[in-house]
Amino acid sequence: MFKFNFSANDLEFDDPELANQQDDDQLDELSTPLESLSVSPTPSNLVPASLLDLQTETCLHSLPLTLHYELAHIPVLNQGSGAASAIAIDTKTGKEQEVVTLYKRNLEDVKFQIAQEDDNFGDDEPQNATNTVTGPGGVEMLALAGKSDLVKGVYEGGLKTWECALDLVAYLAEQKENYDGKKVLELGCGSALPGIYVLTRSDTVKVDLQDYNDQVLKLVTLPNVLLNTHWRPDQHQPADESDEDEEIDTKDDQDVADGDQDDDEEDDEFEEPEADPADGDFVSVELDLPDSDEGKRALVSKVEAQSRLFMGDWSGLVELMAFNNDEDKYDLILTSETIYAEESHAKLYATIKNSLKRGGKALVAAKTFYFGVGGDILSFRRLIEKDGVFDTKVVFSAQAFVRREILELTFKA
Repeated sequence: MFKFNFSANDLEFDDPELANQQDDDQLDELSTPLESLSVSPTPSNLVPASLLDLQTETCLHSLPLTLHYELAHIPVLNQGSGAASAIAIDTKTGKEQEVVTLYKRNLEDVKFQIAQEDDNFGDDEPQNATNTVTGPGGVEMLALAGKSDLVKGVYEGGLKTWECALDLVAYLAEQKENYDGKKVLELGCGSALPGIYVLTRSDTVKVDLQDYNDQVLKLVTLPNVLLNTHWRPDQHQPADESDEDEEIDTKDDQDVADGDQDDDEEDDEFEEPEADPADGDFVSVELDLPDSDEGKRALVSKVEAQSRLFMGDWSGLVELMAFNNDEDKYDLILTSETIYAEESHAKLYATIKNSLKRGGKALVAAKTFYFGVGGDILSFRRLIEKDGVFDTKVVFSAQAFVRREILELTFKA
């Protein structure tokens, strides 16, 4: 297994609860974990469900030339279970911890790119049946992300990675399921770490990803998929890197031959140790993508072989998918932090109910209650039980100031 050195403070996620769930001195911060949420009345102009065409120029050009990324270290639920992909050393406590590691695009990198876009991002693309309405673009999206984690019906918090998504990854890792040939859907995916984790476990699994905002899909979801699958930092090496190393080595050898040993010793004092992926070291925390449209199209085509990206509201999503029969539906549906608003429960539940294959299951990861917005697991569970179609059970629970759970839905026999 790989080894990474990190501390809780290095986990740059967006809820302070992630930094240290057990510290009593953070309870004041966590008493309103989503205190920046603001909810406006449900607008009448909701973005309709549509399939995002990854091959359009607008989508291709949204991929930056350089991706700045970070490693998400997700502790496994049961240490010693063999579910981990790496060993992390917490530099604060000095203790080793088994973790699942995934790459994610740095949030500041996303915001920097958004700041460079104008409000007409995507407006130059012809309107068509698969992309009739886009969400806010450029500066508008940056303003929304800066002032609030949620503007109902406009921006649904997808730029950030929320802690229940990490719970879901840890739970999936613990289950060690075989995903070969299966179909998986992640609703409200955002950074899409749960769905991406499933993608990394099989070459034949199909994982579809859905988020309300097309900008989130283009700037966060798609880059994260690439970082963990077809353009991994630990596997991709720049084409000219080896040539540069050879030139440096040749120069050093010549210096020694010329008797220039003093300069060589001085260089050694400042020489950085060679990056070793086995220790979690990489040349940098940035990665260049192909700079040509052809190169990007080739990468996107690989993504399309296993995944579709859907944007827009949940209403209409099932009709868009146009299932011919039960076998066309999903074996597994994942969703996290999507029940924060009770008025959306019915749409989310209907989407799960009508998209899940008989014999399949859905996993809903959420806090037991969302301060300021009213959603909670109990209300969502009552809705399900009233319908009488699914059995429900809590398969994961995390004790924190705001309790977190994963609810499993399976069809009644």
